Amino acid sequence: MGGTVVTAGGLYGVLSALSSGARSPVDLGVDAAELRGRPAAEVADRIANALRPSDGTQDTEAARDAISRAISDLVAAEPEVDLLALSPEQIGTVVEGYVAHDLCHRIELDVGKAVHDKAPDPATATQRLEQMKDYVRQEVARCFRARSDRGQRLDRQGSATLAASVLRDVFEVFEGYLQ
Repeated sequence: MGGTVVTAGGLYGVLSALSSGARSPVDLGVDAAELRGRPAAEVADRIANALRPSDGTQDTEAARDAISRAISDLVAAEPEVDLLALSPEQIGTVVEGYVAHDLCHRIELDVGKAVHDKAPDPATATQRLEQMKDYVRQEVARCFRARSDRGQRLDRQGSATLAASVLRDVFEVFEGYLQ
């Protein structure tokens, strides 16, 4: 969970820095000049590499995948988007997507086996995991939307707080799947 929180804040920081032309809060070696003109997939990979360098662990690979998916989701929704000049709303969309994708990975990695072990059959286990992931996506969207509706801008700490809250809620709601 700590990795999701730290990476969400870092992603916000990197995207904000790239968009404003400022230096990243932490020097990660992500340079807008080097990324200009590169395909979106390469930009996503560079950002993922900077935030979560490959170390072969499932957690890191899940986070890298979540970053790439979140950026790909934005590009799919807005094909002409300039990843080096994102609006605050677009940055929020990417961070929201990252948190949702990463928490879905967390569910599979952390409790997937327990869900399969406790389910009466594989189809039910798969259905339960999908219910949990659907809930995560809806809850992340709800939390980000509620924050925006209150006029609160997303920041590093807000990303961390939202991620922790959603994961805690998921485990409370679906506790029966694990017993």
